[in-house]
Amino acid sequence: MPSSPSRVTALVLGGVLVIVGALGFAADDVHWLFGILSVNAAQNVLHLVVGAALVAIAFAPRAPLLVSLVGTLLLAFGIAGLFIINTPYNVVAVNGAANLLHFASAAVLLAVGLGARR
Repeated sequence: MPSSPSRVTALVLGGVLVIVGALGFAADDVHWLFGILSVNAAQNVLHLVVGAALVAIAFAPRAPLLVSLVGTLLLAFGIAGLFIINTPYNVVAVNGAANLLHFASAAVLLAVGLGARR
């Protein structure tokens, strides 16, 4: 079982993303999950892929570096999300709540990944 903060964070957040991705496919016809997050098939697949990657990273030898890289990708996605909301380019159904979660996840992953390397 992973014991470093980077590994535990990757395992927990990865597991949550896999669950959210799976629940997204079971969401109602309006494509709302938990009444807050809009989801679609593309976003559900991304959640499953990133979640599975984080679970795998929890057992990887260079977990802090990889956690930091995923955090950087989520930060970039959050920034991009600010510009694509309410545009035809929003193919992954990003809304304000999803953007907030992307930024929060990025902050946690970067703090844990970069903090472990000090």
